[in-house]
Parts: sequence; C-alpha cells; structure tokens
Amino acid sequence: MAAFLDKIGKIFNRGNNFGGDSKRKKVCHNIRFHENPEDYWEIIGELGDGAFGKVFKAQHKESGKLAAAKICELKGEDELEDFTVEIDILTECRHENIVELLEAFFYEEKLWMLIEFCGGGAVD
Repeated sequence: MAAFLDKIGKIFNRGNNFGGDSKRKKVCHNIRFHENPEDYWEIIGELGDGAFGKVFKAQHKESGKLAAAKICELKGEDELEDFTVEIDILTECRHENIVELLEAFFYEEKLWMLIEFCGGGAVD
C-alpha cells in the first residue's frame, strides 16, 4: 500500500513549481497532441453523458479492442491541465479493479480519453 501511495504522491508533486513562474504549464507526457484519434479509433455508439462531455463506445481500427471514449470539449490547453491529474493517475495505476487508460488525445480543442470498456453498464 505504501508503494501505491508513493506513486500517487509523485504524480501530484510532479507539477509543483515552488518559487517559479506560477503560470508555467504542466507537461502532459501521457497525452498525444495534434493526432486525430479518429485515425485510430472508430465511434460505434453512444454510451451516455458525463459531467464534462459525452461517452461513446469506440473500437480500435487495427486491433478491434473496445473502449469507452470520454470526449470533453475544452476551450484550450489551459483547461486541459484540469484533466492531467486524472490522466496521470490512470496511466500509473495498473490493477485488475481499476479501469485502464488506453490512450489520451488532445485534438481540435477536444480531449479524448480512451478507457478500458466495461460491458456491464454505468455504476450510478
């Protein structure tokens, strides 16, 4: 458990900028920029609405793997920083009871988070 908490702590501390420029942008290593996710994924249905956008069922064009595509329309890269913590945590966490983040894209002012598809439906 301590190793897990250390990983989470490192994720949060990565963006600290003590004594530096407070307007510095966080580097998003886990997000693919300027690549159209529709070159890789095909939307095959709508799953529902989330707090920040719609969620679609998507299929990878080469492997056929299914994913839940959470697509959030943002006003720019500044709003993207709000989602980087979630993306970083999902990228670092590997456990059978945590959905896996397959890929993340920022393209044409939209954030695409492709998350492991769970066929059982929403938990709400």
